[in-house]
Amino acid sequence: MGCVPIKQKMKTGFGRLASLGETKGILFKHAPQVESIEVSPGQAVGFVLAEDVRAEIDVPHFVKSAMDGYAVRAEDTFEAADSRPITLNLIGSIEPGVRLERAIDRGECFEIATGAPLPQEADAVVMVEYTEQKESEVKIRRSVAPGANVVGIGSDIKKGEVVLPEGMCLQPSHIGVLAALGREKVAVRRGVKVALLSTGDEILSPGERLTPGKIYDINYWTIEAALRKDNCEVISLGLAKDDIESLKEKILDGIKLADLVLLSGGSSLGGSDLVGEVIKDLGELLIHGIAVKPGKPTIAGTVQGKLVIGLPGYPMSALSNYYILLQPLILKIMGGKKEPRYTEAKLSRKVASTIGRFEFLPVRLQGGERALPISKGSSAITSLALANGFVEIGENVEVLNKEEKVKVRLF
Repeated sequence: MGCVPIKQKMKTGFGRLASLGETKGILFKHAPQVESIEVSPGQAVGFVLAEDVRAEIDVPHFVKSAMDGYAVRAEDTFEAADSRPITLNLIGSIEPGVRLERAIDRGECFEIATGAPLPQEADAVVMVEYTEQKESEVKIRRSVAPGANVVGIGSDIKKGEVVLPEGMCLQPSHIGVLAALGREKVAVRRGVKVALLSTGDEILSPGERLTPGKIYDINYWTIEAALRKDNCEVISLGLAKDDIESLKEKILDGIKLADLVLLSGGSSLGGSDLVGEVIKDLGELLIHGIAVKPGKPTIAGTVQGKLVIGLPGYPMSALSNYYILLQPLILKIMGGKKEPRYTEAKLSRKVASTIGRFEFLPVRLQGGERALPISKGSSAITSLALANGFVEIGENVEVLNKEEKVKVRLF
């Protein structure tokens, strides 16, 4: 009672598991390249540069004051001291954005604001703290050398130099550089178009009534969010039931619309896990099963020359494989060169691992010095929601001891 007809026998095993390195190599070999587009600097964060950005101007392109104070000829101040101040004639004041044509003569000074251009013949600025103004005279109580408190031409960026190389993944600080150069547009690789599909008879969309045996679709929304954060264009293929023809139709739709097709679920060895069979029917199966923990039931192949990748159905496995496989693949497709961010910490407890399998160990950093392993099993999305990084445990490591120093890759 309550049983359903048997669709297919349980499969016998994965066979030889591909290592993480081998898997990356295969995916990278079949990675497409996306064309470049021009966007404004404000739209470029997270995208990969498709050109070397070469400075067409010096930054700054004029000599300016680094402090509030008085622009002077440095030689006029050489005898100045607290006990023996020298007096200079105050000629006027200079604000940012104002360029004076009048040069400064011996024995003169100009009041000057931070960022304002120095008048001709001035070569230093005396900080206002070391001065005393009385009407049109200024007493200088500190000597300055030529170049003191002055920002020179090209001291930040020199005209002609490559300031941002092709392949760089643009961060907010890089946008500031583009703005300083006056760039209206910059060439970047467009976002990867990813057709995203969830599979499974048990899956419900948010808002549908929850009934026994059914679960809400976690993977689609989690992976979609990760893809969008990496500036991908997500094309929804909806939900496919555990049916060969339904899967074929969805995958072929994705092939027409996207650079690659990404599925979750249906990649393991159960009778209803049909993704491998469908990929074989439509194209070439490249990988079925990888030596990672969690995330072993991962699958990849090509259909009409495009990658089709099946992530495990368990949420933690799907998202962890996104970080170690999909994120590097997306960067590869866009021609990027971005290194992961790491920090060091000590493990709060002993951790056993499996020889022969790369392990993804989610951890939560405590006080910036300790790494607390967090795992409720690969079916629990909160294993990653509570973590802020993970430890990469190599295939030949059997145990990590309590208080052992580890490298934590930050999300």
